[in-house]
Amino acid sequence: MSKVYTFCSDAYDEALIESKLEKAFDELGVWTELTADKRVLIKPNLVLARKPELAVTTHPAVVCAIAKCLKKHGVNDITVADSAGGLYTAQALKSIYTAAGYRELEGVLMLNYDTGFAEKTAKGELCKSFNLINPVLKADYIINAPKLKTHTMTMLSNGVKNLFGTIPGLQKPELHYKYPNIEDFSKMLVELSATVAPSVTVVDAIDAMEGNGPNSGTKRHVGAVLVSKNMYAADYVAAKYIGLDTDQVQTVKISGQMGLFNADECELMGEPLPKLDRPFLLPDTRKLDFLDKLPRFMRKPASVVMKAVLKSVPRIDKEKCVGCGRCAESCPAHIIEIKNKKACIGDKSKCISCFCCHEMCPAHAVKIKRRLGKIN
Repeated sequence: MSKVYTFCSDAYDEALIESKLEKAFDELGVWTELTADKRVLIKPNLVLARKPELAVTTHPAVVCAIAKCLKKHGVNDITVADSAGGLYTAQALKSIYTAAGYRELEGVLMLNYDTGFAEKTAKGELCKSFNLINPVLKADYIINAPKLKTHTMTMLSNGVKNLFGTIPGLQKPELHYKYPNIEDFSKMLVELSATVAPSVTVVDAIDAMEGNGPNSGTKRHVGAVLVSKNMYAADYVAAKYIGLDTDQVQTVKISGQMGLFNADECELMGEPLPKLDRPFLLPDTRKLDFLDKLPRFMRKPASVVMKAVLKSVPRIDKEKCVGCGRCAESCPAHIIEIKNKKACIGDKSKCISCFCCHEMCPAHAVKIKRRLGKIN
Protein backbone atom coordinates (compact mmCIF):
# COMPACT_ATOMS: atom_id res chain seq x y z
CA MET A 1 0.00 0.00 0.00
CA SER A 2 1.39 3.44 -1.03
CA LYS A 3 0.25 5.89 1.63
CA VAL A 4 0.10 9.62 0.90
CA TYR A 5 -0.67 11.83 3.89
CA THR A 6 -2.10 15.27 3.09
CA PHE A 7 -2.83 18.27 5.26
CA CYS A 8 -3.89 21.87 4.76
CA SER A 9 -2.08 25.08 5.63
CA ASP A 10 -3.47 28.25 4.14
CA ALA A 11 -0.25 30.17 4.77
CA TYR A 12 3.40 29.49 5.55
CA ASP A 13 2.68 29.21 9.26
CA GLU A 14 5.80 27.44 10.49
CA ALA A 15 4.34 26.31 13.82
CA LEU A 16 1.20 24.91 12.17
CA ILE A 17 3.20 23.07 9.51
CA GLU A 18 5.51 21.64 12.17
CA SER A 19 2.65 20.30 14.28
CA LYS A 20 0.93 18.72 11.29
CA LEU A 21 4.19 17.24 10.01
CA GLU A 22 4.72 15.66 13.43
CA LYS A 23 1.42 13.83 13.05
CA ALA A 24 2.07 12.92 9.40
CA PHE A 25 5.48 11.43 10.25
CA ASP A 26 3.92 9.50 13.11
CA GLU A 27 1.13 8.08 10.93
CA LEU A 28 3.62 7.07 8.22
CA GLY A 29 6.03 5.42 10.65
CA VAL A 30 8.90 7.86 10.16
CA TRP A 31 9.70 8.09 13.87
CA THR A 32 10.21 4.33 14.12
CA GLU A 33 13.12 4.49 11.65
CA LEU A 34 14.64 7.92 12.23
CA THR A 35 16.97 7.74 15.23
CA ALA A 36 18.94 10.58 16.83
CA ASP A 37 22.29 9.40 15.43
CA LYS A 38 21.16 9.70 11.77
CA ARG A 39 22.75 12.24 9.43
CA VAL A 40 19.74 13.79 7.71
CA LEU A 41 19.74 15.58 4.38
CA ILE A 42 16.82 17.80 3.36
CA LYS A 43 16.78 18.20 -0.43
CA PRO A 44 14.61 21.21 -1.38
CA ASN A 45 14.01 22.70 -4.83
CA LEU A 46 16.44 25.64 -5.12
CA VAL A 47 16.54 25.90 -8.89
CA LEU A 48 17.41 29.61 -8.96
CA ALA A 49 18.14 32.54 -6.67
CA ARG A 50 14.51 33.57 -6.18
CA LYS A 51 12.57 35.08 -3.29
CA PRO A 52 10.32 32.56 -1.48
CA GLU A 53 7.12 34.44 -2.31
CA LEU A 54 7.63 33.80 -6.05
CA ALA A 55 6.91 30.06 -5.61
CA VAL A 56 9.97 29.03 -7.61
CA THR A 57 11.76 27.41 -4.67
CA THR A 58 10.68 25.30 -1.70
CA HIS A 59 9.61 27.79 0.96
CA PRO A 60 12.06 28.05 3.88
CA ALA A 61 9.17 27.81 6.38
CA VAL A 62 8.50 24.24 5.20
CA VAL A 63 12.18 23.28 5.48
CA CYS A 64 12.45 24.94 8.90
CA ALA A 65 9.33 23.09 10.09
CA ILE A 66 10.85 19.78 8.97
CA ALA A 67 14.10 20.54 10.80
CA LYS A 68 12.39 21.62 14.03
CA CYS A 69 10.22 18.54 13.91
CA LEU A 70 13.34 16.37 13.67
CA LYS A 71 15.09 18.23 16.48
CA LYS A 72 12.18 17.50 18.82
CA HIS A 73 13.03 13.83 18.32
CA GLY A 74 16.71 14.34 19.06
CA VAL A 75 17.96 14.53 15.47
CA ASN A 76 20.52 17.34 15.26
CA ASP A 77 22.72 16.52 12.26
CA ILE A 78 20.54 18.15 9.59
CA THR A 79 21.86 19.57 6.32
CA VAL A 80 20.15 21.33 3.43
CA ALA A 81 21.69 20.72 0.00
CA ASP A 82 20.79 21.20 -3.64
CA SER A 83 22.62 21.71 -6.92
CA ALA A 84 20.91 24.26 -9.13
CA GLY A 85 21.13 24.30 -12.92
CA GLY A 86 24.14 26.59 -13.22
CA LEU A 87 27.61 26.49 -11.71
CA TYR A 88 27.93 24.39 -8.56
CA THR A 89 30.18 26.66 -6.51
CA ALA A 90 30.15 27.91 -2.93
CA GLN A 91 29.47 31.44 -4.17
CA ALA A 92 26.53 30.30 -6.30
CA LEU A 93 25.09 28.38 -3.34
CA LYS A 94 25.46 31.41 -1.07
CA SER A 95 23.59 33.56 -3.60
CA ILE A 96 20.72 31.07 -3.82
CA TYR A 97 20.48 30.56 -0.06
CA THR A 98 20.36 34.34 0.46
CA ALA A 99 17.68 35.01 -2.15
CA ALA A 100 15.52 32.03 -1.15
CA GLY A 101 15.52 32.97 2.54
CA TYR A 102 17.59 30.00 3.71
CA ARG A 103 20.39 31.96 5.40
CA GLU A 104 17.94 32.62 8.25
CA LEU A 105 17.77 28.87 8.92
CA GLU A 106 21.45 28.49 9.82
CA GLY A 107 20.70 28.30 13.54
CA VAL A 108 18.35 25.36 12.98
CA LEU A 109 20.28 23.36 10.36
CA MET A 110 23.45 23.41 8.27
CA LEU A 111 23.61 24.84 4.75
CA ASN A 112 25.81 22.83 2.42
CA TYR A 113 28.82 24.51 0.79
CA ASP A 114 30.64 21.28 -0.11
CA THR A 115 30.71 21.20 -3.92
CA GLY A 116 32.34 17.81 -4.29
CA PHE A 117 30.74 14.76 -5.84
CA ALA A 118 31.40 11.08 -6.45
CA GLU A 119 30.07 8.25 -8.57
CA LYS A 120 27.38 5.87 -7.32
CA THR A 121 26.19 2.73 -9.05
CA ALA A 122 22.68 3.21 -10.41
CA LYS A 123 19.63 1.08 -9.81
CA GLY A 124 18.21 0.69 -13.28
CA GLU A 125 18.67 -0.45 -16.87
CA LEU A 126 19.36 2.79 -18.73
CA CYS A 127 22.08 4.25 -16.50
CA LYS A 128 24.97 2.33 -15.00
CA SER A 129 25.95 5.06 -12.53
CA PHE A 130 25.41 8.69 -11.54
CA ASN A 131 27.68 11.37 -10.16
CA LEU A 132 25.96 12.59 -6.99
CA ILE A 133 26.77 15.57 -4.78
CA ASN A 134 28.59 14.70 -1.56
CA PRO A 135 25.78 15.51 0.93
CA VAL A 136 23.62 12.85 -0.73
CA LEU A 137 26.35 10.24 -0.42
CA LYS A 138 27.06 11.11 3.21
CA ALA A 139 23.44 11.11 4.40
CA ASP A 140 21.87 8.28 6.37
CA TYR A 141 18.35 9.59 5.81
CA ILE A 142 17.15 11.78 2.94
CA ILE A 143 14.03 13.94 3.07
CA ASN A 144 12.94 15.03 -0.41
CA ALA A 145 11.24 18.46 -0.21
CA PRO A 146 10.03 19.51 -3.67
CA LYS A 147 7.87 22.45 -4.72
CA LEU A 148 4.79 21.39 -6.69
CA LYS A 149 5.02 22.87 -10.21
CA THR A 150 4.13 22.15 -13.79
CA HIS A 151 7.24 21.88 -15.97
CA THR A 152 7.96 22.79 -19.58
CA MET A 153 9.78 19.54 -20.31
CA THR A 154 8.53 16.89 -17.89
CA MET A 155 5.02 18.35 -17.35
CA LEU A 156 5.35 17.74 -13.58
CA SER A 157 8.06 18.93 -11.23
CA ASN A 158 7.64 17.18 -7.90
CA GLY A 159 9.31 14.31 -6.06
CA VAL A 160 11.14 12.53 -8.88
CA LYS A 161 12.12 15.65 -10.84
CA ASN A 162 13.39 17.37 -7.70
CA LEU A 163 16.13 14.77 -7.34
CA PHE A 164 17.73 15.94 -10.58
CA GLY A 165 19.28 18.50 -8.24
CA THR A 166 21.47 15.77 -6.77
CA ILE A 167 23.50 15.85 -10.01
CA PRO A 168 26.32 18.40 -9.72
CA GLY A 169 25.94 21.69 -11.59
CA LEU A 170 26.61 21.65 -15.29
CA GLN A 171 26.61 17.86 -15.45
CA LYS A 172 22.83 18.14 -15.70
CA PRO A 173 22.92 19.59 -19.26
CA GLU A 174 25.16 16.66 -20.20
CA LEU A 175 22.37 14.26 -19.19
CA HIS A 176 19.87 16.33 -21.16
CA TYR A 177 22.05 15.93 -24.23
CA LYS A 178 22.63 12.24 -23.61
CA TYR A 179 18.89 11.58 -23.24
CA PRO A 180 17.13 14.15 -25.50
CA ASN A 181 14.05 11.97 -25.92
CA ILE A 182 11.48 12.72 -23.20
CA GLU A 183 10.82 9.04 -22.55
CA ASP A 184 14.52 8.24 -22.07
CA PHE A 185 15.09 11.41 -20.04
CA SER A 186 12.16 10.54 -17.79
CA LYS A 187 13.39 6.98 -17.34
CA MET A 188 16.79 8.39 -16.40
CA LEU A 189 15.09 10.57 -13.78
CA VAL A 190 13.21 7.60 -12.34
CA GLU A 191 16.41 5.53 -12.18
CA LEU A 192 18.19 8.46 -10.53
CA SER A 193 15.42 8.79 -7.96
CA ALA A 194 15.64 5.07 -7.19
CA THR A 195 19.41 5.44 -6.75
CA VAL A 196 19.11 8.42 -4.38
CA ALA A 197 16.20 6.66 -2.63
CA PRO A 198 14.87 9.32 -0.25
CA SER A 199 13.19 7.95 2.85
CA VAL A 200 10.30 10.40 2.84
CA THR A 201 8.98 13.14 0.55
CA VAL A 202 7.37 16.36 1.80
CA VAL A 203 5.72 18.37 -0.99
CA ASP A 204 5.38 22.13 -0.60
CA ALA A 205 2.06 22.82 -2.35
CA ILE A 206 0.98 25.74 -0.21
CA ASP A 207 1.94 28.09 -3.02
CA ALA A 208 2.56 26.06 -6.18
CA MET A 209 3.36 27.05 -9.78
CA GLU A 210 1.32 26.48 -12.93
CA GLY A 211 2.06 27.12 -16.59
CA ASN A 212 5.66 27.49 -17.71
CA GLY A 213 7.42 26.16 -14.63
CA PRO A 214 9.83 25.58 -13.07
CA ASN A 215 10.79 29.26 -13.17
CA SER A 216 8.59 31.32 -15.49
CA GLY A 217 5.15 30.05 -14.55
CA THR A 218 2.45 31.68 -12.42
CA LYS A 219 2.10 31.28 -8.68
CA ARG A 220 -1.01 29.31 -7.74
CA HIS A 221 -2.17 29.21 -4.13
CA VAL A 222 -3.23 25.70 -3.12
CA GLY A 223 -2.79 25.56 0.65
CA ALA A 224 -1.65 21.94 0.96
CA VAL A 225 1.28 19.73 1.92
CA LEU A 226 1.67 16.11 0.75
CA VAL A 227 3.83 13.63 2.66
CA SER A 228 4.73 10.09 1.64
CA LYS A 229 7.44 7.50 2.05
CA ASN A 230 6.78 6.63 -1.60
CA MET A 231 7.66 9.64 -3.78
CA TYR A 232 6.20 7.92 -6.87
CA ALA A 233 2.81 7.68 -5.20
CA ALA A 234 3.15 11.33 -4.12
CA ASP A 235 3.84 12.31 -7.73
CA TYR A 236 0.84 10.33 -8.95
CA VAL A 237 -1.51 11.89 -6.40
CA ALA A 238 -0.15 15.39 -7.07
CA ALA A 239 -0.47 15.01 -10.85
CA LYS A 240 -4.04 13.77 -10.60
CA TYR A 241 -4.90 16.50 -8.13
CA ILE A 242 -3.78 19.39 -10.37
CA GLY A 243 -5.48 17.90 -13.42
CA LEU A 244 -2.60 16.35 -15.34
CA ASP A 245 -3.14 13.25 -17.46
CA THR A 246 -0.79 10.85 -15.68
CA ASP A 247 -0.21 8.94 -18.93
CA GLN A 248 1.32 12.15 -20.31
CA VAL A 249 3.62 12.56 -17.30
CA GLN A 250 6.34 10.15 -18.30
CA THR A 251 8.00 9.93 -14.87
CA VAL A 252 4.69 8.82 -13.34
CA LYS A 253 3.95 6.42 -16.19
CA ILE A 254 7.42 4.84 -16.12
CA SER A 255 7.58 4.52 -12.33
CA GLY A 256 4.26 2.67 -12.46
CA GLN A 257 5.53 0.38 -15.21
CA MET A 258 8.63 -0.34 -13.14
CA GLY A 259 6.48 -1.38 -10.20
CA LEU A 260 7.66 1.45 -7.94
CA PHE A 261 4.05 2.20 -7.03
CA ASN A 262 0.60 0.91 -7.87
CA ALA A 263 -2.03 3.55 -8.65
CA ASP A 264 -4.80 1.21 -7.50
CA GLU A 265 -3.17 0.84 -4.09
CA CYS A 266 -2.59 4.52 -3.29
CA GLU A 267 -4.16 5.33 0.07
CA LEU A 268 -4.90 8.94 0.98
CA MET A 269 -4.60 9.79 4.66
CA GLY A 270 -4.93 12.89 6.80
CA GLU A 271 -7.02 15.88 5.73
CA PRO A 272 -8.79 16.18 2.36
CA LEU A 273 -6.91 18.23 -0.19
CA PRO A 274 -8.40 21.69 -0.82
CA LYS A 275 -10.80 21.70 -3.76
CA LEU A 276 -9.38 23.41 -6.84
CA ASP A 277 -11.73 25.62 -8.82
CA ARG A 278 -9.98 24.56 -12.06
CA PRO A 279 -7.07 22.37 -13.20
CA PHE A 280 -3.57 23.84 -13.32
CA LEU A 281 -2.60 25.70 -16.47
CA LEU A 282 -0.36 23.56 -18.65
CA PRO A 283 3.01 24.67 -20.00
CA ASP A 284 3.12 25.99 -23.56
CA THR A 285 5.17 22.93 -24.48
CA ARG A 286 2.39 20.48 -23.67
CA LYS A 287 2.29 17.52 -25.99
CA LEU A 288 -0.54 17.43 -28.51
CA ASP A 289 -0.71 13.68 -28.75
CA PHE A 290 -3.50 12.21 -30.84
CA LEU A 291 -1.38 9.39 -32.29
CA ASP A 292 -3.21 6.66 -30.41
CA LYS A 293 -6.39 7.74 -32.21
CA LEU A 294 -4.84 6.96 -35.61
CA PRO A 295 -4.56 3.57 -37.33
CA ARG A 296 -1.29 1.91 -36.31
CA PHE A 297 0.29 2.17 -39.80
CA MET A 298 -0.17 5.98 -39.73
CA ARG A 299 1.35 6.65 -36.32
CA LYS A 300 5.02 6.69 -37.27
CA PRO A 301 4.72 9.08 -40.26
CA ALA A 302 2.31 11.26 -38.28
CA SER A 303 4.82 11.41 -35.45
CA VAL A 304 7.53 12.63 -37.84
CA VAL A 305 5.22 15.36 -39.16
CA MET A 306 4.19 16.44 -35.68
CA LYS A 307 7.79 16.68 -34.55
CA ALA A 308 8.66 18.79 -37.56
CA VAL A 309 5.81 21.27 -37.43
CA LEU A 310 4.67 21.31 -33.80
CA LYS A 311 8.02 21.13 -32.03
CA SER A 312 8.36 23.76 -29.32
CA VAL A 313 11.54 25.81 -29.52
CA PRO A 314 12.97 28.66 -27.43
CA ARG A 315 13.34 32.20 -28.67
CA ILE A 316 15.05 35.18 -27.07
CA ASP A 317 13.18 38.34 -26.14
CA LYS A 318 15.99 40.81 -26.87
CA GLU A 319 14.34 43.59 -24.88
CA LYS A 320 14.35 41.48 -21.71
CA CYS A 321 17.71 39.75 -22.24
CA VAL A 322 20.42 41.07 -19.92
CA GLY A 323 23.25 39.13 -21.53
CA CYS A 324 24.16 37.19 -18.38
CA GLY A 325 25.00 34.02 -20.33
CA ARG A 326 23.11 31.61 -18.08
CA CYS A 327 21.24 30.24 -21.10
CA ALA A 328 24.44 29.60 -23.03
CA GLU A 329 26.05 28.05 -19.96
CA SER A 330 23.19 25.59 -19.52
CA CYS A 331 22.55 24.68 -23.19
CA PRO A 332 23.41 20.98 -23.72
CA ALA A 333 23.62 21.41 -27.51
CA HIS A 334 25.88 24.50 -27.23
CA ILE A 335 23.89 26.46 -29.79
CA ILE A 336 23.47 29.65 -27.74
CA GLU A 337 26.08 32.40 -27.57
CA ILE A 338 26.24 35.99 -26.38
CA LYS A 339 26.63 38.58 -29.15
CA ASN A 340 26.61 42.30 -28.47
CA LYS A 341 25.53 41.58 -24.89
CA LYS A 342 22.46 39.63 -26.02
CA ALA A 343 21.79 35.89 -26.22
CA CYS A 344 21.49 34.45 -29.72
CA ILE A 345 20.27 30.99 -30.66
CA GLY A 346 22.15 29.55 -33.62
CA ASP A 347 21.15 26.37 -35.45
CA LYS A 348 17.69 25.59 -34.04
CA SER A 349 17.65 22.26 -35.86
CA LYS A 350 20.13 21.11 -33.20
CA CYS A 351 17.85 22.19 -30.34
CA ILE A 352 16.74 19.20 -28.26
CA SER A 353 13.85 21.11 -26.62
CA CYS A 354 15.11 20.51 -23.09
CA PHE A 355 14.33 24.16 -22.24
CA CYS A 356 17.29 24.45 -19.87
CA CYS A 357 17.73 27.97 -21.27
CA HIS A 358 14.16 28.84 -20.32
CA GLU A 359 14.58 27.28 -16.89
CA MET A 360 17.81 29.10 -16.06
CA CYS A 361 17.03 32.57 -17.45
CA PRO A 362 16.82 35.02 -14.52
CA ALA A 363 15.21 37.74 -16.69
CA HIS A 364 12.42 35.57 -18.19
CA ALA A 365 13.80 36.51 -21.61
CA VAL A 366 13.56 33.00 -23.07
CA LYS A 367 10.13 32.34 -24.51
CA ILE A 368 8.66 29.08 -25.76
CA LYS A 369 7.17 29.03 -29.24
CA ARG A 370 5.88 26.30 -31.52
CA ARG A 371 7.12 26.45 -35.09
CA LEU A 372 3.57 27.06 -36.29
CA GLY A 373 2.75 29.31 -33.39
CA LYS A 374 0.91 28.62 -30.18
CA ILE A 375 -1.94 26.13 -30.49
CA ASN A 376 -4.75 26.19 -27.94
